[in-house]
Amino acid sequence: MLQIDESKAKRAFKALYKHEKTRQTNGIQWIWLMINTFNPVDLGKGRPTRVPLKHAIQSANTRRCLFTKDPQRTYKDLLVSKKIKGIHKVISISKLKKEYTAEAKQQLFSEFDVFMADQPVLTSLPNLLGRQWYKKRKEPIPVDLTKKDIQKEIRKAAKSTYMNFHTGSCCAIKLASTEHNMIQAYENLIESIETIVKTVPGGAENIRSLQVKTAESTSLPVYEAEALDENENEERDSDSEEEEEEKE
Repeated sequence: MLQIDESKAKRAFKALYKHEKTRQTNGIQWIWLMINTFNPVDLGKGRPTRVPLKHAIQSANTRRCLFTKDPQRTYKDLLVSKKIKGIHKVISISKLKKEYTAEAKQQLFSEFDVFMADQPVLTSLPNLLGRQWYKKRKEPIPVDLTKKDIQKEIRKAAKSTYMNFHTGSCCAIKLASTEHNMIQAYENLIESIETIVKTVPGGAENIRSLQVKTAESTSLPVYEAEALDENENEERDSDSEEEEEEKE
C-alpha cells in the first residue's frame, strides 16, 4: 500500500489554504488531486471509477440532474414512488436528443451543479452533450438505478469523487473544496488512496507522485515515489516497451 507522509501532506495543504486566503477570491475553489504515473494508463472511455471520500464534496444545496433511459416518465415515477431526494430534474436520452438545442444544453449546463446518469446511457452522453461538459469537468457520474436502495446509491454517488484516466500518465480528481477545512481535505486524501491504488494498473508501484492544487495555484506534492536506481529504471522501460509490442 502506498504510504503518505502525514506531516508532508499536511504542510502541502497548509500552504495551499494559505495561498487561497491571500488571494481573497470570491466563491468556492476546488482542490484537485493530481495523480502522476510512471507508465501511461488507459482505463478507456467508459464508466468513471467511484472514489469514496470521508467528507462529501457535494452539499445539501447541490442541484443535480439525472439522465436516464426511455421512457422518461417511468424513471420520474420510480423516483417519486421511492421518495428519492436529491434529484432535481430527470431527462431521458430521447428528450435530450430531440428537445435540447445547443443553447438549451448550455442553459442546462449552467443550471445544475452535478449531472448523474443511469449506467446504461453513460457512454451515449459524450456525443450528445458536447466537449465542454467534459473539458470543464461536469461530466455525468454513474448511478445504478437497478439497486434496491436507490436513495443509498444516490447518497454514495454524492459522497464520492470520480477518476477517469484516459490514455496518459496524469489524471486530476476533485478531492475537496475551500469550503472544507485543511484537516477535512487531508482526510479525503487518505480515504481516496486505497481506491486509487486498486484502480491504477500496476498499483502503488506505478504511481510516481500525488500533488494537490487549485485552479490558480502551483502543484504541491503530498507523495513522491522514492528515486529508482538506474537498473530499476531500465527494467521499467523494458517492461513498458514489451507491453507496447504485445499491443501491436
